[in-house]
This record gives sequence, C-alpha cells and structure tokens, in this order.
Amino acid sequence: MKILLCVLFFCFSATAIRAQTSFNIGGLVKTAAGDTIDAATVFINGSKQVTKTDTKGEFMFNNVSPGTYQLVVNMIGYASVKQNVVIQSQSAKINIILTEKQIVLSEVVIGDGSQRDKQIKVFIKNFLGESSNAKACTIMNTDLLEFSTLQTLLEATTSDFLIIQNKSLGYNIRYLLRNFRFNSGTGITSYDGESLFENIDGTPEQQEQWKLNRRKAYDGSFMHYLRSLYANTTRKEGFLTYNIMNRTAPLQLDPKLVDMEQFLFTVDSNFVELKFKRRFYIYHDMKMASVEDKVTNDKEITQAMDKEGSIMTLFLENAILDKKGSYIDYRSFYIQGYWGKKRLGDQLPFEYQPGD
Repeated sequence: MKILLCVLFFCFSATAIRAQTSFNIGGLVKTAAGDTIDAATVFINGSKQVTKTDTKGEFMFNNVSPGTYQLVVNMIGYASVKQNVVIQSQSAKINIILTEKQIVLSEVVIGDGSQRDKQIKVFIKNFLGESSNAKACTIMNTDLLEFSTLQTLLEATTSDFLIIQNKSLGYNIRYLLRNFRFNSGTGITSYDGESLFENIDGTPEQQEQWKLNRRKAYDGSFMHYLRSLYANTTRKEGFLTYNIMNRTAPLQLDPKLVDMEQFLFTVDSNFVELKFKRRFYIYHDMKMASVEDKVTNDKEITQAMDKEGSIMTLFLENAILDKKGSYIDYRSFYIQGYWGKKRLGDQLPFEYQPGD
C-alpha cells in the first residue's frame, strides 16, 4: 500500500509540474460594433502555430510554454492586429477588436511593366537577402505587391499574405507584410511584418539536407546568440564578445573578451534581463572560443570583422529574453553587420531546435 501511495503521489506531482509549465493563449475576436468574427486567421508570429476563430469568434492555443509571444489576427476586409502576450505563471485570455480596412484604389499605370519588374527584383534582394538560402526562395504571389516611390525611396505593401517557398530550409512561409522600405541612396532596408512557418513534405534525402541546412543557418545566428545568453552559455556555444572602443569606422576593439554574465539579471524562472550601455562586437567561432582565456590580437580581430562579425547595441534601456531567444519589446536591439544582413530567407521558426 505504501508503494502504491508513493506511485500515486509521484503521478500527481508530475501532473502538477506539467500544469505549471504549460499554459494556454485564448481569446475572442470582435468587430468595433461588437459582432464576433468567424474564421479569422490567428497565429503566433515567427512560429508554426495557427488557428481560426470559431462561430463564436473564439480561438485557443494549447500547451504554450512561458515566454513572450506576438499574437496576430488577420481577416480579409479588416486591418490586421498584432498584440504582445507574455506568459509567466498563468494562461492568457485576449480580446481583439478588428476595424474595417479602408479600400484604396490603386493608380492604373499603362506601360510595358519593366519598371515593376525592376522593383520586384529590388524587393526580393533586400527582403529575402542574398545568402544561398535566400536565393533558394521563391515568392509565389508577387502580384500582391504594391509599390510606391519617392526619389531614392522604394516602398512596398501587400493586402494579404505573401507566400514564400524556401527550398533550402524546407519551409513554406506566409508573411503578412506591413511595410517595406529600401533607400537606394543609403542602401538601408527596413521592413515590418509577421511570419508563419509550415514544413514542406519531402523525401528522406530532402529531409536530411534540410536538417543540415537549418543547423547551418542556426549556428552563429542572432536567435542562437540570444538563446545562449538566456542559458549563459555564449562562450560554450562558440560566441566571442568584445567591447567596441570608438564610434566610427574602422572599429577599435578591446582585445579582452567580455563575460556577458555581468550584464544578465534574473527576472524570474522564465525570463532574464539584459542590460548594458555599450556597443558589442560578436563573432562566432567554436575553435577560437574553445581556447581557455583567449585574448585575441588586433590582426585576428580585423580578420573576424571581415568575415561574420556583428555589432549589437541596446536600443531601449534593457531587453527581457526568454529561452526561445524571443524578447518582449521588438525595439530592444539595434544590430548591424552579419546579423543585420540576414533576412527572411535565413529565418527559422522559434520551435526550431538543433537537430530538427
């Protein structure tokens, strides 16, 4: 009887533990007039998780781990809504109000379409990127793109999801583009939107190749770095961090490696705070990082900057990170260099784990 009671206690304890680490995100979608909306698309940005509202306008995501999430609701005829949701110790219930989208008639342009072809090429290059993964991507519905120009500025929007097939990483991506800007005068690109990932079905050979390509895209990525920051394993994961001593090019780096632990503070069991007022130069090299108490000379630093170095600055006072590598406020970081050049063609869903 004692053994049976111990087994039952263990089962109940295990269930309680699971209940504390897995929650739900649910809610209700209505119009401004208070009418519920049926069949609206609801998804978590940067993930594979998507659902539809039912006839009562309700939706639910089950088994959500603690962390920060961007919930997106989209419905034809209405302006899409994005809302940040933070899960700490309880489930969340969100009420979303959709407002009708104003219909704007596009200007009719008569011509041979050569200008639009050039605009699409510029968009693809700066939106998807120029890596081997990006070059393997195909936007299936470029007809949705609407362009406008002002001197050296090219802007683009869409009325619905762009459908992107990434044949290198094995994903179909639906991207809800809010805005895109490319300035040919400065070479600066900015865009904002939400992505939804879906695995492509493939042969065992294709699956194995996708697995290799995904790991290569992950290693040294910004997602990889943020996850290693959360776990306080940046050096173990192959990241070398240096202080930038000046504000202008060429960069002058302090050759002494930075221990990032001094800038990390525990918020609770699910979040850490990253806080600093410096500019850091980060480089990923497993071999260099494995050398105990490595002090890099100026020549090696310059070579690293020529390869895959990134500059990271906090745009806000701090950044709150979770174990997925997500952060609560999307404005938290300003990144340049290698990470800044990585675009949609190299992105992975936040469910990705090395080995997937």
